[in-house]
Amino acid sequence: MLRRSALLLLPLTLGSCTMMAPPNADSVDGLFLQSVTGSNLFEIQSSQVALNKSSNAQVRAFAQQMITEHTAAQNQVNTLAAARSVALPKMLPPDLQLKVNTLNTLSGSAFDQAYLRELVLGHQLTVSIFQNELTAGRDAGVVAFANQNLPLIQRHLAEAQALQTAVGGQATPAPAAPSTP
Repeated sequence: MLRRSALLLLPLTLGSCTMMAPPNADSVDGLFLQSVTGSNLFEIQSSQVALNKSSNAQVRAFAQQMITEHTAAQNQVNTLAAARSVALPKMLPPDLQLKVNTLNTLSGSAFDQAYLRELVLGHQLTVSIFQNELTAGRDAGVVAFANQNLPLIQRHLAEAQALQTAVGGQATPAPAAPSTP
């Protein structure tokens, strides 16, 4: 009887252990950290291209700000991920690398407009990723990071949109909200 009781309690015990385990790459929090890393890498790399390609002082200043602030944010992500045994990507995914490569082929106002369009789109996506973490995240430290940094990402988005308008590009529309059944 005792052995049978122990076998019945084993799944409950194991279940509670997994709830206390740190998030890994398969958890909402781990996926958030990986997504933010991809976003930060793109912002940093595309902004490095902007420093080399743009002759617009406002675009160059914004690019330097993006490098500085996304590098600082990535340092926080690295710390959170290391403490939670979440492996982070070291390189951009192919679709984002293609965007960086394409930016590298442009120059002048065509570059500035394409760069700012990509930053607007990227920050729109990143805002939704952060909002999702605030809604679905389970790890208090990761949720706190999202809560602390969402205003920064929203500010980046507003600055990119304003700069996009200032350099003569058409404003990038916000993505359509998904419909709910």
